[in-house]
Amino acid sequence: MRRALIATLFNEVENVVRWWDCLLRQTDLPDEIVIVDGGSTDGTWGKLQALAKQSPVPVRLHQQRCNIAEGRNLAIRLTDAEIIAANDAGSFPAANWFNEITRPLLENQQLDVVGGFSENLFENEFQKFVEQFEGQPDQPTKAENVYPSSRNVAFRRQVWVEVGGYPEWLTLTGEDALFNFELHKLGKQFFFNPVAIVRWPVRATPRAYFKMYYSYGYGAAEARLYPGNFIHHWLVTLIPPLLLLSRHRFKHLKFRYQKNAASALGWLAGRLKGKRAPDDWQAVGGILLSPQARANLPPRSNRFDATEKIN
Repeated sequence: MRRALIATLFNEVENVVRWWDCLLRQTDLPDEIVIVDGGSTDGTWGKLQALAKQSPVPVRLHQQRCNIAEGRNLAIRLTDAEIIAANDAGSFPAANWFNEITRPLLENQQLDVVGGFSENLFENEFQKFVEQFEGQPDQPTKAENVYPSSRNVAFRRQVWVEVGGYPEWLTLTGEDALFNFELHKLGKQFFFNPVAIVRWPVRATPRAYFKMYYSYGYGAAEARLYPGNFIHHWLVTLIPPLLLLSRHRFKHLKFRYQKNAASALGWLAGRLKGKRAPDDWQAVGGILLSPQARANLPPRSNRFDATEKIN
């Protein structure tokens, strides 16, 4: 069964060599590597082309101005592999990552999606400062709680087809979250492998860090996901003393307020001026589903009220 590693990148000239070294050091190499550059302007594309010539496995490179979802879908279309492992430049897979993220799918035909552990990296002074607030993500103990980032996931090509791919109508972020929710809605079998490790540096500057949270809020609002989380962020933004109820209490109040505000403002902007789902998308049980996903719902879930469409 053929396995491909697909990746997207944009303006990663400072990280692309380190990332490429991680790919070449894999103990188990993919049958093919497919990389889509979303239109880098910082020299990433030229450096990537030079690096690809060193690859011991076939590499397909494509450059096209696109958002993240479009890039992921394009990369998958450029390969015929039955198993897709996804990663992003700027994150760094451990040496056994490709083997561990794809092995469960080879060993168990009942599994559809494997998520790995995405470890936060804190390297510079600012990153070490935010470590006290970020820490490491929780490890899910149940299949229904596995919602992997697409920097650290593998899945069968067929399930990607069944949901119509990643949702390209989203502006930038939220594509992997909505993709996961759709797959769960279809009853696909998820598995968490804690030893499939990808290390990802937290944003290196305050500006980039707050921009990331703004972007996450914006994407979640477009995808109509996690409303409770963002209502909480808004409450904290509007009533700052609520920060004192957290376990951090009086620590770095200004920074924590700015983080909440970035997230809340991003969510509000996404609600007010973000993109709306295409007309042929409908909500089932509060989750937006593509027409392809609805056509593949299990029989007991195939009833939905068209008025439930979320705008």
